[in-house]
Amino acid sequence: METGMADFAHRAATSTTTPYLTSIEEYDLYCHYVAGLVGEGLSRLFAATKKEQPWIADQLVLSNSMGLLLQKTNILRDFREDCDEGRYFWPREIWNAYGFAKPEEMTAVEGDAQKRAMWALSHMTLNALGHVVDGLDYLKMLRNQSVFNFVAIPATMAIATLALCFMNAEVFQRNVKIRKGQAVKVCGKFASDLV
Repeated sequence: METGMADFAHRAATSTTTPYLTSIEEYDLYCHYVAGLVGEGLSRLFAATKKEQPWIADQLVLSNSMGLLLQKTNILRDFREDCDEGRYFWPREIWNAYGFAKPEEMTAVEGDAQKRAMWALSHMTLNALGHVVDGLDYLKMLRNQSVFNFVAIPATMAIATLALCFMNAEVFQRNVKIRKGQAVKVCGKFASDLV
């Protein structure tokens, strides 16, 4: 993790041409380093503490995918805050495909630029949603209730956040989050569906 994050930090600090992630493949690698490895480590921890079966430690693809779902959701909803701070996590491959020379151009509030920005947002949302099936498969394997809750609640919140962000132009104007009351409602609905 430290090596991967250091590589990306070095690149951002020394790049004279582009501070951006260039491809979806690079975006996936970045998210792997900052969150996928956390998912893998947690799976190993769940197995080592015997809260879950030993084989859960070997579910590296599903563990990584759960981490990517959570990280990509955060990157999606934090777009404006990140742009304002000079951090760029949306890959060039996506926003450039919709005719933008730089990500900040997606903050336009009207016209053709906003329409194209919404398509880029949809592309990013679908990219994050691509990890949901693996995330659900991972949840299906968990047997310990506290471990399940620990993983399922953030996953549920991530999916709710993706629903909130989908085709929502506010993503380009402010940090879009599920409010505390909405979170309680979502988690309450989640808990009642389990019973």
